[in-house]
Formats: sequence, C-alpha cells, structure tokens
Amino acid sequence: MSFEIPTEPAPTEDSLESALPLIEEPKEESELDPFLISQTILKLTVPIAAHRDVPEEAPSEATSVPVASTQVLEAMQRLVNMIKDLRSPKSGESPDVPQTPEALAPYLVEEAYDVLEAIQKNYFELPQSDSIGLVEGGDRWQSYFLISDLAPWLLWCIARSSHEVMRLLEGIPAKAFKLGQGWRTGIIRLVATLDAKIPGLFASLDLATFKVNQSLLPSDTMIQSDQYSAWQQPTWLAGLLPDLTQHITATTSSIEQFFAGAEVDALAPNHNWQSGLIQLQLGFEFIAADTTVFADFAEASDAEAAALLPPNATKAASLSSDSSHLQIKFTHSGWLEKYSTVLLQQQLASTIQQLPTFRAAGEKNRNLSSQSLIPLIVKDACNLVDLLQTSPALSSHSLQQEVELTALTHQLLWSFSRGAYEVMQLMGGIRVNLLQPECPWETGTLRLLASLNSKTPEQDWQLDITTGQPPQPHIFPLARDVIVQSHQSHWCERPDALEQLETKLMQVLEQAAPDLLLFLEGTDIEVLSENQQGEPGAIQLNVGFEFTPDLNYSASR
Repeated sequence: MSFEIPTEPAPTEDSLESALPLIEEPKEESELDPFLISQTILKLTVPIAAHRDVPEEAPSEATSVPVASTQVLEAMQRLVNMIKDLRSPKSGESPDVPQTPEALAPYLVEEAYDVLEAIQKNYFELPQSDSIGLVEGGDRWQSYFLISDLAPWLLWCIARSSHEVMRLLEGIPAKAFKLGQGWRTGIIRLVATLDAKIPGLFASLDLATFKVNQSLLPSDTMIQSDQYSAWQQPTWLAGLLPDLTQHITATTSSIEQFFAGAEVDALAPNHNWQSGLIQLQLGFEFIAADTTVFADFAEASDAEAAALLPPNATKAASLSSDSSHLQIKFTHSGWLEKYSTVLLQQQLASTIQQLPTFRAAGEKNRNLSSQSLIPLIVKDACNLVDLLQTSPALSSHSLQQEVELTALTHQLLWSFSRGAYEVMQLMGGIRVNLLQPECPWETGTLRLLASLNSKTPEQDWQLDITTGQPPQPHIFPLARDVIVQSHQSHWCERPDALEQLETKLMQVLEQAAPDLLLFLEGTDIEVLSENQQGEPGAIQLNVGFEFTPDLNYSASR
C-alpha cells in the first residue's frame, strides 16, 4: 500500500479567511433505531461469486483463489537474496558500478531462469483446503443474513489487510491539522460504515459502534502519527482512502462488491420487503483530547499524544503493571533466520502476482521469449527488493531489535485472526452447546485461548494475547473428546469433537500464519527491564480452549 504526500505546503492560519471545525458538530440524532437496522434481513440480488476474477488456467471452483506456488516463492526468494548480496557494500563490487537491473542482470541469469521455470511450471496453486475457511468467505452471504452478522465479517476483512490497519480500526494517538485551528492531539480511528439506501432505512451505520450517521473528518485534514508508517510525516487525508480501499480489496477480493455497492432485498422488523442498496464506506474519526491548540508539531510531544490513548483503544495495551514495561530481545540466531524467511515468503506471496512479468510469464505469453523475459524478471525482482526494504509489514514484524511485550502480543493477535474469519470468532468467543462424558448438555461461551509465556530464572509471565491480561483459571476444563455445536461458527454448525476444532485451527496456522508455528515451538530471549538490564529466558506461545458455562443452566438432550 503506497501513500503519496501532496507537494503543496501546509496551510497556515494567517492565509485563511474562513475555516471549518476539525470536529463537525453532531448531526441531529436519527430517528432510526440502530438495533432495527442491525436486525434487518438482507439477501444479495447479485451473488458475490459472479464478481470474482479467476485466471483462465485455474479450476472452476468459484470459491478458490489461486496463489503463487511454493516453488515460485522459493525461486523468487533466491533471486531477491542474490540481488541484496550484490547491492551490499560487502559484495566487493566497486561503488562506482551502478546498481541498476541492467548492470546486475549478467550476475543473475541462473537465478532468473530458475524463477522463469518455476513460474511456467507452477504458476499457481489452490489453497489446500477450502473447508477450513481459508477462502475469503464471500459464499457465506449467498443466502439470507442479518446486518449484525455481516458487520463483524466486513471489519475482519478490513483488519486482516495489515496489522497497521487493524490498529487504525481500534484507534491510535495522532495529531491533526485543520484549517483555522492549527494542530491538535487526540485519537484517530478508521471508521467503516455501511450505508443503507433502502426505503425507510436510509442511514450510515458505524460497524464498530453500531451508531448511525457519525460525523467524520473532512478530506482537507492533515494527519501525523508515529504509530502509522504512512503518517510519519504530515499527510493529507485526501487521496488516502482510495489507496487504502485498494489495499483491502487486494487482500480480500470478496469485499469489493460491498465497496462498489451491493443491491439487496431487505426485510426490517415491522416493515415490508424493500429493494435497495448497501455500500461499505471508509472514513476517519478524530477525537480531540482537549482544546489545546499547537501552532506546530514541535509543541506537542509524542508522549503527550501517546498518553491520550483511551483504555479500549487497543486490548493489548491493558497489560498488568508487572509486565507492561518489559522488552524482549530474541537471541536465537537460527530461530530468527527461520522467522525472517517465513515473513519474506509471506510478503512475496502477497506482492508477486502484481508484478507484470510474473503475470505475463505465468500466462505463457507467446509474444515473449524466455530470453526476453529474463531481463524483465530481473527488473521486477529489483523493484521487489526496493519494496521489501520499505515494507511496513516486514518492519513491524522485525524482531532483530528489542520489542515491547505489548506490541508483540498485539502483532500475534493479528497473525491469529487474519487467517480465517472463524479464528477471529473463536478469539472473541462463540455461543455453544457442549456435552462431555458423564455430564448433561450445557450452554455457554467457548473461546480460543492463546497465551504468551515468557520465563526467566526469576520470573514467569503469562499473557492472554486477546485481552492483554494474565489468563483466568479455566472455569470448565475441556477434554479433546468434548462435543461442541454452535450456530455462530461454520466450523461447528453440526456437533463435533473439540479436537476437530484444534485440527482446523492448526491447518489455518500452517497455511496462513506459519510465523505463529515458530512461536508455538518457543525460542530463547533476553528480557530487558526498565533499567535495561538483560536476563536470559525463553518465550513460547500456548493454545487451548476455555469454556464459560451459563450460570444455573443445564439441560438434558
């Protein structure tokens, strides 16, 4: 995702004759009840699958999305690493030699041919299992559904596009400039709204808060935040949303129809069937901390902005006081090398199919010979190296330096939830019916518990990565042969053993989040306290399930 900062200078207050308020005055409260909107039944007039683009060489399954094969990724990784080595000051090449693709091409012929051969033999492959939810899930909206069920899926599609986007949905400290007001500190939040244009139901519903007709920042606002890579320098909001939308749809194509506008038939409580349109929109909300106005960024420190983070802005921020100050340094070189390799392959997989030469070679373009494709592959690979060096995805994953425990837990939370919508549901908890041997049926909440355990000879910390708090004792110990059933999750719509949920979870991690498998293995670390004294230790991710039964409820079958 690329953002461009306009070249025009920032406006000054002296140059303004009039100004709009940074925070719009609230509109009159809508007479529409948000609950009424959320409980409206919808049915898409045009199925999502009809809008999907599937390469001609791909099988005809509408729900399968082709991805670059393992052979292609490994070959491209070797080429990328070779380019990095040649560009390195340690390569021995004269600094006067230009680092252009043309100058590097003679040294990369063998690696480039390997890439070409891998592309032409293994252009794409399909996800190993559609049944575990690795497909984008657009097929789940082919029948009747509630807006309240659609909302969390749309938010998941947005959040899974990147860790930074997930944090934007929660809200991050920022500074905002509005004409006539100077700079102000506060919290900026990415707002996803569903515009309902249905007779009797004209409203914009904030999918996170379920409030209607929220006021958003105008496009002539300038934003700066040290917690978002594209906003390290003052950046105008105008032009950001199209790039952000494109990035989200590139990650999850089945959301594109909702951005474009989806025709629906709707039935609201106490209303007749109506035909209309629903459309997903993105905007930004800025919550000013106070009325203090800063003439320049230098007058508002980063500490002042960070102190404005509300308690619910990010779950991972609410660590216990005993561990909130901890920093982790990963010390096992072999583990770090494997981790970096996994991340690089993930980034390659998400960007490689956008390269023009990759697409041309994969489609076996008869107008391009192998000899003519080689220099083009090298050029694409050089551009890819440049992209990877500035990638926020790789930099936010970097464990080469010290990392705060709060930031690490939040990153792991995103890695878990982005793989499949069902995993995100389990992280938050789903309503289930549960039966274990020698017990009656019970109802309650089943939740995936992923905890991060860091140990040193002196101390031992356990953190639930979803809540940022130490895990609570298991209220209801669960054996693997416990039977669970839930209407809220596709994974257990029918009664099934808990071990099957565990199997599906591990399949998702293997395919969509292999970096988490390394954390499940555990590795050596050094724990740094406030005084920066290091203490050797180990860190490991543990996964299990917890069940909270409803009080005073038990039913026989």
